[in-house]
Amino acid sequence: MHSWLQKEPVRIYLLVIVLLVLTVGIGLTGLFVGSFETSWATIYQLLTQYDPADTSQYVILQLRLPRLILAFLAGGALASVGYLIQALVNNPLADPYILGTASGAALGANIVFFGLLPIQVAGIYLPPVFAFLGALLVTFMAISIAYKKGQIISTQLLLGGVALSSLLTAITSLITFLSDSEDKLRSIIFWTMGSFERAQWSDIPLLLVIVILFTLFFSFLHKQINILLLGENRASQLGVNTSLLKWIILGSTSLLTGIAVATCGTIGFVGLIIPHLVRGLFGATGRYNTLFSVWVGGLFMQSCDLLSRLVYPPAGLPIGIVTSFVGVPFFLYLLLGKNYRFE
Repeated sequence: MHSWLQKEPVRIYLLVIVLLVLTVGIGLTGLFVGSFETSWATIYQLLTQYDPADTSQYVILQLRLPRLILAFLAGGALASVGYLIQALVNNPLADPYILGTASGAALGANIVFFGLLPIQVAGIYLPPVFAFLGALLVTFMAISIAYKKGQIISTQLLLGGVALSSLLTAITSLITFLSDSEDKLRSIIFWTMGSFERAQWSDIPLLLVIVILFTLFFSFLHKQINILLLGENRASQLGVNTSLLKWIILGSTSLLTGIAVATCGTIGFVGLIIPHLVRGLFGATGRYNTLFSVWVGGLFMQSCDLLSRLVYPPAGLPIGIVTSFVGVPFFLYLLLGKNYRFE
């Protein structure tokens, strides 16, 4: 006999309520954590009568709030990318970090920040552009390695991605070694390890728009994505244009990964952990799993950023270090548990 808590709609509603509570709780906590003391009165004054001369108000509006929003968007972007890539290759161990997409985006952004290319041309800010191109190039290279007889072999795609990721990490390390500028070296370390320390309002609009469009678009394609979990041959038999769908996923995920990495650097394992959590909470084929991946991924990233600031105030540890401490044990758990298939 099933209890009322086990009924699907009720369970989903309860989970949404929990996510709403966590969103408010983590958001408010993020506004209070820092070297400057913050009170409810300060937040009230900020909402009713903003005074830029008030240091506490300035810190909340110009430093903490954009950092919170950027962390949420970046976490949501990487989590949703991981969800789609896992469906694409039909392997729960896949994520943009393992496939090399994130490393390609990081190298593309680093080439600009290192000074090999101008940071802006004709009013166009180049780091996101080259991050996207780097992510796309590495993704296509991984595909070319795995493309056999008109199909993408998932195992070879994963192995090729890991190899390319290692190569790009070595190239980034070489650039770091050859750097003769302290400022350039600091920027390279920032993009290699990931951080929200430099978050500002100008970083948010592009990523916000792309995340919203990405989420809406793939929410409409949820049926085709779920059928893809059955395998490419079975999905083709059921009428899904698997070739077109795969190219759409690869292009879209490369774009989103490139913009996220260009904004906050390389952050690993978010795209690995969160899709598993979302499928466990909302079902392997939930209609709104892309949306929930963005939501849960955003909250996870905000939590990691808060933890980094508590451990190493006020700027915080590089966020990639925090996510790795969580992600590596989880990855090993998947390997040891041999959970290579979707239920």
